[in-house]
Amino acid sequence: MQDRNDTGMPSLPGWRFDHKVASTDFSDIWLAEDTALQRAVAFKIFAPKADADGIIPPFHVNEWRRRFFLEARLMAGFDHPNIVPVVMMARLADGRPAVALQYMSGSLLDEIGGDIFDPQRLASLGPGAAPRAVTPKRARHILIETLAALAAVHARGLVHRDVKPRNLLLCNGPGSRLKLTDFGMAKVPDEKPSPRPVWIGTRDYISPEQYADAGQVSDRADIHSVGVVGHRLLTGRLPDVDRLDAVEGIPAAFTDLLRRAMAPEPRRRPSAAEMIAALAAIAL
Repeated sequence: MQDRNDTGMPSLPGWRFDHKVASTDFSDIWLAEDTALQRAVAFKIFAPKADADGIIPPFHVNEWRRRFFLEARLMAGFDHPNIVPVVMMARLADGRPAVALQYMSGSLLDEIGGDIFDPQRLASLGPGAAPRAVTPKRARHILIETLAALAAVHARGLVHRDVKPRNLLLCNGPGSRLKLTDFGMAKVPDEKPSPRPVWIGTRDYISPEQYADAGQVSDRADIHSVGVVGHRLLTGRLPDVDRLDAVEGIPAAFTDLLRRAMAPEPRRRPSAAEMIAALAAIAL
């Protein structure tokens, strides 16, 4: 059966689908309930929004389908407190593949707002969309949990390649424990090189080398993204050379560590484990 760009209610015996909570270029995420256990899960359903040639940049829809199954297997291979667990895989009544994940109440965006800095656009979206900072203590906690997930990911030779607030989910709303999700762009150890350089990820958060050629990145590309997230947490803005220095109450060791994480050269960035140790040693 052909994959459809379908907005109708999904159907699967034993599950009650409630509403769509998010959508990406190649999937839709629905809130659903296991009718036997009466527990909520998030179903990620393969729903490609391809053009007439079957392309969802930078890949053909067949490559995104392969990555959909790969993502489910990669996430299912972890049992980590800071990585969203997989519940099951299934095919819906219409034949589309779907993976059920632990349901999380929201993402880090609920705590820090979106990356929207235009006043006119913000006025139309309401106060919850406005970007905002968190305390240095909360920022350190978020970064340590993110890095704990990445340390496990990197130990398996994987590179996530899309670390950003939207992919850092919250267990129970703002201030709660965090879990990394969305491995659809992950680089695996045996990934075949692309015939031409391509960039994947989210432009504001990826490293220079990932923008140049995502197929050639190391684990330090994820560290760069963590540095950007840290800057965003502390300043409420995307990286700017002077903004960190202008925020009161941030130890110099904290700002220096974030600058190292965002260094243009990957070799100058710390590993996930090194960054965790450095954050833990900062007095706040």
